Amino acid sequence: MVGAGSIMVQTRDLDEAIEAVTRVYSPHETAVTGRPTDLNVVFGRTAQPLVRLSYGTEVSIDAGEFSNFIAMTKCARGSASARQGSRRVDWRNGQTMPFSPGLGTDFRFDRTFSQTSVRLDIGRLERLCGRLLGRPLDRQLRFVLQPFSPELQRLWDRLLTFLQCVNEDQLALGAVVAASLDDFILTTVLQGHPHSFTDDLAAPVAPAVPRIVRCAERYMAENAAAPLTIADIALEVGVSVRALQAGFREWRQTTPMAALRHIRLQGARAALLEPDEATEVTDVALRWGFAHLGRFSASYKAIFDETPGSTLRRRRSRAVERR
Repeated sequence: MVGAGSIMVQTRDLDEAIEAVTRVYSPHETAVTGRPTDLNVVFGRTAQPLVRLSYGTEVSIDAGEFSNFIAMTKCARGSASARQGSRRVDWRNGQTMPFSPGLGTDFRFDRTFSQTSVRLDIGRLERLCGRLLGRPLDRQLRFVLQPFSPELQRLWDRLLTFLQCVNEDQLALGAVVAASLDDFILTTVLQGHPHSFTDDLAAPVAPAVPRIVRCAERYMAENAAAPLTIADIALEVGVSVRALQAGFREWRQTTPMAALRHIRLQGARAALLEPDEATEVTDVALRWGFAHLGRFSASYKAIFDETPGSTLRRRRSRAVERR
């Protein structure tokens, strides 16, 4: 999901706009219902999984029954209405709606409407849901067509802000950070918005036994520099994600990902203690899976009683003294 190429289009030609949107989403029909002279389509997909789209006039869109993605789409400006299957909803500024595959879908946008959308691969979502449950899914994953809750919307807005900053700064995320970001996005929507498996995910689960927890810890230590996700770890030790989470809560009073972050902080410290001339704190943080440098620095200091920059400066000073 993270790292796809960028597409940027601004046009008054409706056919050109439809072609650009189709390349990212799916074939669809768009009709201008407002003033055709106001048509000014601005469409962009950035290198991260963000899509922005506005038409500049009222339009109606028949999106059909798309099949291979779920769109988490925020109304960034204006208003709209949407229908999936038999359910129709009104859509206001600041609200995010999930649009699932396999249902007839249509939209009506007002002239000021602008969207910011995250396109999620349905196959990856369903695989992660299956790993959370520890079994193959027996029906299609579909989200309830309603706005995100206020709590999820606040979290989603922060995520969008982060993705926008990454794009604006042209920050090259390493493989570890990219995998962590993908996993966070997918897990956030699966655990934060109601869907066809919400009740299944809420059912009690037996915690993984201590032996499995130790195996997971060993696997994480041996592969901490790789782009691991919690689903990868659970698959390796042969339990569901929820059982692994419950096992870490029961036997370690923490979470698997918190344990992995601690291991990665140890790896980052080792890199800073043995720097070369090109070593930079930002590069080390990204290499070990820390995209937010402020949080990386705070976590590092909480464990090692000094900032990453202090470690690097101290080791370089000692290296100079030994020359």
